[in-house]
Amino acid sequence: MSEGTLWSTDLGAPLHIDTDANPDLWGYLHLQIDKKTFKEWLDLHLTGLAAVHDIELTRKLRRFHKSFYEQTIVTLRDKLQADEAFVYHPVPLTYMPLVMHATRLHCEARDAASCEGVTALTVPHPEIPEWQQRTGSVPFASPHLGADGVRVTRSYPADSTIMMTSVTYHWHTPPGLPDVLLRGHHDDPEVIAAAMEALDDFARTLRLPGTAH
Repeated sequence: MSEGTLWSTDLGAPLHIDTDANPDLWGYLHLQIDKKTFKEWLDLHLTGLAAVHDIELTRKLRRFHKSFYEQTIVTLRDKLQADEAFVYHPVPLTYMPLVMHATRLHCEARDAASCEGVTALTVPHPEIPEWQQRTGSVPFASPHLGADGVRVTRSYPADSTIMMTSVTYHWHTPPGLPDVLLRGHHDDPEVIAAAMEALDDFARTLRLPGTAH
């Protein structure tokens, strides 16, 4: 694994989390990528989205997205150790992209609440006043990952002008299988609200490769 740099020589690794989601709605973000492949992917990605959204792809927009994805790849791969990442295409190019990342967790506890780190999903951020935070949690079953799942939404101020909203799905799987955590956040709550049904549909498509469908 690279040390906080974008480019990787560890290419072509097998999928850790799989999906058969609609490719018109969801794109795969390569976390292991070299410079040439990244440039080709970004060009295709931005050109395609610009056509779909009927918007001119300006140099400013191209620079914004290039910087965003470079930082996102490093953060997800090296800091959060995400297994897979996916881009939600319907968000216009003039907004921050909505990226969802999936991670396997190894937890053999009897219930999801006992898994290390999972309880933090519903605990208020200690450095932000509780009255400025909103948390909601609902059961969330998956046809591939089982009925012991939950969807957690959180809203909290990132600074004096931005209200960040995050969505997290967690499935506690049978013993011997890794749990799956799917997470994403956005600086516009309306984007998350508009995408929620699509996020739920996408979450239900996730599966662990090699397991029975």
